[in-house]
Amino acid sequence: MCTAIDLDTKLILDVALFGRRGTDPAAAFLHGLTEKHDFSDADFLVDGLAI
Repeated sequence: MCTAIDLDTKLILDVALFGRRGTDPAAAFLHGLTEKHDFSDADFLVDGLAI
């Protein structure tokens, strides 16, 4: 599962559940987020189990 949360507002930006591990699901999730939101001033926290 991948989740994106705005830490300032505590709003959930997106959630996705993938059936397998690896970099492809994580890359697809991040690509989809960049199409919906502006991440020019963003910090990413990544859990090693998601990728």
